[in-house]
Amino acid sequence: MLEQLDYQEMSEIKGGISAEEYCAILDQLMEDNWGGWSDGKKHSASSAYAKHC
Repeated sequence: MLEQLDYQEMSEIKGGISAEEYCAILDQLMEDNWGGWSDGKKHSASSAYAKHC
């Protein structure tokens, strides 16, 4: 019988990254670049962080 994979395992098979890694990268990008980003980019990053992290 086949084992059912969870979301994390499926993401890794497809070449994705974990939610923890995504959030860490997004957090670092916001920290390093916030002052130089447009309002639209700031809003998009904030929305993504709020939704996924």
